[in-house]
Amino acid sequence: MPPENPDATVSIVFVLDGSEYPVEMRRGAIIHEAFHVALPTEFTAGHRLIFRAEDGRELYPDNFLGDLVDHLGVDRIVTSAEPIPASAGSWRNIGFDHLAIAVEDRPGARDFLRDVVQMRVMRDDPHLTVLTTGPTTIMLFDTGPGGPLSTGGASRWHHLGFVVDDLAAAYAHLEKNRDRLISDFTMLERDERWSLYFFYRNGDVTFMFQFSEVKEADRGITDPARSDFANYLFDYGKRPYGVQWELELAGKH
Repeated sequence: MPPENPDATVSIVFVLDGSEYPVEMRRGAIIHEAFHVALPTEFTAGHRLIFRAEDGRELYPDNFLGDLVDHLGVDRIVTSAEPIPASAGSWRNIGFDHLAIAVEDRPGARDFLRDVVQMRVMRDDPHLTVLTTGPTTIMLFDTGPGGPLSTGGASRWHHLGFVVDDLAAAYAHLEKNRDRLISDFTMLERDERWSLYFFYRNGDVTFMFQFSEVKEADRGITDPARSDFANYLFDYGKRPYGVQWELELAGKH
């Protein structure tokens, strides 16, 4: 949810290389949206941007402008822009980090993912909700007009698959939550796993989930090139995620 009075305007000034770039934006807009309006393309396209308050405090692209003013007293954003150094070297996709979706009923989706899918809630505030299993993370945003970097409509996916250690036990758990699901719980054998699918309804959107138990002979990552993949991933379960104004104001974050 955006800050209070999200459609009211606020004046923000980006300061870059000694020049000032003022902009009038909605309080519900985020820095990511504002700098595209305020800064010339020559400083944004192909550049690495860093944002700071004038006293050196870190600011983040997904901060609401209204929150900057309300919580930090910041209306001037010191910006540095450096060209991104292109490299012709090899690279690899390490692994899935997170899926961000917009939902009509964010508290309902949070409760479903926590209670039924058994994900951990690592953040839940007016900005977003973050749930994780450790290696798999879902971020929930609200639908509605004015949502930052969003069409305002609910997101859809084909299905989201999780691996569990005991599919029969997971099935028993889902049976206890049958009133929250749309499913017949048919268990299917694949080449390397057993899987069952279930459906969750949130507003006008139906989401499909897959729980799988990988067959013992097929478990584990054996590719030597991926043996270190965990070293590159962020562990969403190690601490509360992101800037949470309520914790900051209480001196706990």
